[in-house]
Amino acid sequence: MVPLNLWLDRYLEIARVMNYDVARDRAAAENLAEILKARSIEPPLDDLKRLLFRRAVMVFGAGPTLDRHVERLRRTFPETFRRFTLTSADGATGALIERGITPHIVVTDLDGDLDSILSAARGGSLVVVHAHGDNVEKIASYMGRILSATRRVLGTTPMPPLQNFGGFTDGDRAVFMASSHGASQIIMVGMDFGEVVGRRSKPWLRRDVAAKGDKLKKLKIAHDLVSWLAVNFNPRIYTVSSRAPPGTTRIRIEDLEEIVRCQP
Repeated sequence: MVPLNLWLDRYLEIARVMNYDVARDRAAAENLAEILKARSIEPPLDDLKRLLFRRAVMVFGAGPTLDRHVERLRRTFPETFRRFTLTSADGATGALIERGITPHIVVTDLDGDLDSILSAARGGSLVVVHAHGDNVEKIASYMGRILSATRRVLGTTPMPPLQNFGGFTDGDRAVFMASSHGASQIIMVGMDFGEVVGRRSKPWLRRDVAAKGDKLKKLKIAHDLVSWLAVNFNPRIYTVSSRAPPGTTRIRIEDLEEIVRCQP
């Protein structure tokens, strides 16, 4: 687990680089906390621990290789979807839902395909909603619909008063969350960390596009954070993508059979 003080130092540096206002982050966190309190939502922390502790966790990111790898997993290695805890990062949820697969956990800051997230919630997914300064309006607009679909909702934030497991983008936050809850292995699928934005990243995208500006910075930060986590805190992190952050291990999908065999 990353000590909170170390993570906050790291996040404040990210906020400086990205020119974020941490006061807005705090206000967003307080707003989400009030919404959850008003609906008497208890943080499903025991459920989250049960899903992650000593489990092999597969984290699906919305990179350009996502659909290809999910389809290959579904066709050639269906055991994956029974033996792993499946965690989808925001827009990646659609790639699973469209194939009849409901993730155990959805990690979202609400800028992905909301309909897929709602379908997952109605199907039993635990939804981890992240509040930050840029999604205050979406929290106000969307949380009512999410809470109508499920009460298994956990609020997270870069700043108090909600849970903070570390991480910056939805994908690397899911990796940090799995690590902080004692996952035995973490396998990243569709987390490509390249210079291309996958079409699943935003609801309005119809194809993959070149990453530019802040998006390119975010991909680089996410890559570096996963590497920092792997090198300094020693979780076992694997990727099926061609680009493996330092400290992680690139594997083939065929290698997952051995990981599955080692699971209880």
